[in-house]
Amino acid sequence: MRNAFLAALVMLGACASTPAPQTAERDCFRTLDVRSYGVLDDRRVRVHISPQREYILTINQNVQNLDWNHAISIRSMTSFICVGNGLGVQVMGGDPPLSYSVVNIERAPPPAADAAS
Repeated sequence: MRNAFLAALVMLGACASTPAPQTAERDCFRTLDVRSYGVLDDRRVRVHISPQREYILTINQNVQNLDWNHAISIRSMTSFICVGNGLGVQVMGGDPPLSYSVVNIERAPPPAADAAS
């Protein structure tokens, strides 16, 4: 009985000392960091943060319905908007402002290096 108890303790100790898998660093931006917007296709908006950082927001409606003649903005329930599902993130546009729910957020590929450089 005592040997079984010691074996169980050793097994528990081994489980406790196994390091948890490390999670990747989150890829996020703040709404204040957005510099400009652009249309990619019928359902995606490109958000420009800096020359090296752009994100693609997929919305559940046709982006052609956005009123680009008035201010476009992003509203979020959190301070940072991160790559992944767009739960709680909305693109706002028009007068009066209409909201368009974001269903996915992804990092845009970096711009191609100029071959002439």
